[in-house]
Amino acid sequence: MTYGLACTQGHRTGMEDAHSVELDLDPATGTAMFGVFDGHGGRQVADLCAANVVDAVLSSPAYKAGDVGEGLREAFFELDNRALACAEAHLAGATATVALVRGDKLWVAGVGDSRCVLSHAGTAQVLTNDHKPDDPKERQRIQNAGGFVVWGRVNANLNISRALGDASFKQDKSLTASEQQVSPDPDVRCVQLTRHDTFMVLACDGLWNALPEQQVVAYVQRRLNLRHTLAAVAEGLVAEAMQPQRCAHDNVTVVVVQFNDAMRASLMAVGGSGGGAAEGGGGAAEGGGADSATAAAATAAPSGPSGAADSATS
Repeated sequence: MTYGLACTQGHRTGMEDAHSVELDLDPATGTAMFGVFDGHGGRQVADLCAANVVDAVLSSPAYKAGDVGEGLREAFFELDNRALACAEAHLAGATATVALVRGDKLWVAGVGDSRCVLSHAGTAQVLTNDHKPDDPKERQRIQNAGGFVVWGRVNANLNISRALGDASFKQDKSLTASEQQVSPDPDVRCVQLTRHDTFMVLACDGLWNALPEQQVVAYVQRRLNLRHTLAAVAEGLVAEAMQPQRCAHDNVTVVVVQFNDAMRASLMAVGGSGGGAAEGGGGAAEGGGADSATAAAATAAPSGPSGAADSATS
């Protein structure tokens, strides 16, 4: 598979997004992993997650035992523990959306409002849930933990109900991590890929607040039909999100992952012709970006600061 990425600080005073790409997470099984992390209250937790997500997944007991979905869930709890133990990150938190691809299986785990969208026969399939305080189940947990929701925010402050870090919302020692006002417990989905699944897009809310999912999928497909590189496609999405008429001011990070012809041929060989069945349930590049958008899409696992362009294929 091949990926391209781009990010921009936008009109914010600082860059709080981070990302992680690992094309050879588990070489023995041909596993690749992609993650985006949207920080708030500082970039410390987002950076910590990007730097530690590979180790957190690989060291998970469930992952070692072959349960990928539960392994991702354990990794999120481990990242949260590391964030809470970091004094410098006490006031910071981050959303997290992580996608892991192995053969014809795609697992996606997420907390917060960053999203992963799969293109299935040209139709956008959203594989993540936005965790918002106004959701009845989220609101109930927040209230049970002694918090309240006003203006769509936890304690009139945080506009997401699940995140990594955010220590001030996780102070009740009598509650488990999943029961705290802000939970690190991710939604995890497993999708069986088919020959109709051509690419996926992981991005923070800086993209999704500006562009609907179907518009993003259509944009990517048009550019791929014109043989644009994935780096150029990702850069184009960032540029579209930052158009003045969209009134977007947030950081934007986008990762576009294309399932290549060889992979799709193998899916056809095993009869993959149905439609993306879903079940409930570091890296090559990591870090944030500078003022200008950066893109990546090459034959090695690149790593570098924002502002450098590179690429990767597996």
